[in-house]
Amino acid sequence: MQLPGCRKKTVTSGRRISTQPTRYIGTWVAICVAPLVLQAVLLQDVVTSAETTFESPVALFTLVLIAASLCVVTSLLVLLRAVFSSTFELVPVGLFFMAVSALPLAHGLLTPGVVVGDNTATMGTALWAIPVGLIFALPNLLPPAQRRSLLPRYWKPWLATGLVVMLFLMVISLLEPNWFPAYRPGGDFERILAIISIVGVTMLSFRQVRLAQIARNRGPLIIAVGYAFVASSAVLWFGAEPYSAGFWAAHLLDITGVFAGTLGVLVVYRKTDDVREALTPVLLSDPMSALELGLEPIVHEYVADLEAKDTITRDHVVRTAELALLVGEELGYDGDDLRHISLVGLLHDVGKLDIPDHILNKPGKLTDEEFAIIKQHPVSGADRALASPVLSPLSPGIRGHHERVDGRGYPDQLRGDEIPMASRIVAACDAFDAMANSRQYRTGMGRDKAVSILREHEGAQWDADVVEALVAVVSRLPAASETPRLDRIGREIPGQTGVERVGCDCLPADLMVAGH
Repeated sequence: MQLPGCRKKTVTSGRRISTQPTRYIGTWVAICVAPLVLQAVLLQDVVTSAETTFESPVALFTLVLIAASLCVVTSLLVLLRAVFSSTFELVPVGLFFMAVSALPLAHGLLTPGVVVGDNTATMGTALWAIPVGLIFALPNLLPPAQRRSLLPRYWKPWLATGLVVMLFLMVISLLEPNWFPAYRPGGDFERILAIISIVGVTMLSFRQVRLAQIARNRGPLIIAVGYAFVASSAVLWFGAEPYSAGFWAAHLLDITGVFAGTLGVLVVYRKTDDVREALTPVLLSDPMSALELGLEPIVHEYVADLEAKDTITRDHVVRTAELALLVGEELGYDGDDLRHISLVGLLHDVGKLDIPDHILNKPGKLTDEEFAIIKQHPVSGADRALASPVLSPLSPGIRGHHERVDGRGYPDQLRGDEIPMASRIVAACDAFDAMANSRQYRTGMGRDKAVSILREHEGAQWDADVVEALVAVVSRLPAASETPRLDRIGREIPGQTGVERVGCDCLPADLMVAGH
């Protein structure tokens, strides 16, 4: 089947890349099903008239006032984390949990018979809490390309709008308690809105499972639990009467869900150092954030070692890892496969830790002996990965990132489908980043020229499908600042004999020219 953004698929040996099994799906299904079954059983009591009610407006008022207030505080902490760390992917998450905290708080304050009499807003705020939350969580339900395009540019006005709308709904409900239409569980409109709520929040929950797979970290599952519990609370609109067992269970599920979701965010998305800070300028998607959350200490150590040895190489591998993840996503990979691709991208040049500095940073022509040493870094990097039980599955991808689909690469002269898919993806991303950005020995040529060279050599040096996916990804990335460029950068000078090879050996042979 042809994948989005790609021409005819060249992979014939299956879609799986990594050797790890798909994780967490069974746990997530159980998490989602259990509260839904509980609510369905309690709802059945309504049908059989066998339910036990506990009608206590004061108890409801007290429970919701205390719990919803605390939920508002934890939701606000999530939004503050998003603002102060510029982690914009947390804004829709924080706004969702704020909506299902703030509007239920108004619901509790308007409990008939405590502070005010009968009113319609107490049920209206409860009914619309999840739909309003879904509206402001919408960026996290968009396709990846649209999310990466819109959220980095508009998260601040989105955050401000969400807070203003929720504050308005709370204030008008408290000042005009009868402005909502009269809602009651079991109505057709209420059931339709409940179905939309359950489906939408379940999609948000599953998205956290996907991030848990990429991170290979259970942390996002805590957030998934929060979403699942909130979703199950909407079942009460299928017929649970006020103060019935289903009514009380819905409140407890909503409260538990918000606490699990918000506290999960605050724990899971705590700020780390090395890689996170390097990714901040280019962090365009939750999958990359999830990858960072699950990095092993040895990966952090390797990145720090690259930083100490050569800042340019360190920055290059971080950009390559992000781009490889986005290209893998464009090609239709997910979960463990995206994690595998990204880690190969992050560690593809780790073998350069074994290259002497005077060769790695040499600005001019390399001798044949020096170039032979440079060509050993895929083997050295693969050996480093093999030495670690955690990183050993990455070894083939690291070893193969300088292979060519026409069989003229190294170290093993693999061709076509013999080359691991992660290697093919990283090879194209590696070359694009090397061409588009400045290095020790030349000025970056910019995106447009880098793309034209990728297209020129697709099917020979680089996998054609990977190139097409990479071009599609690059076309959607925010425009970078213009880099100085010369028209003849990367081409042979007329009359020049031979080709001067430099440290970046990921480019076509005719581009291996010293800076001029």
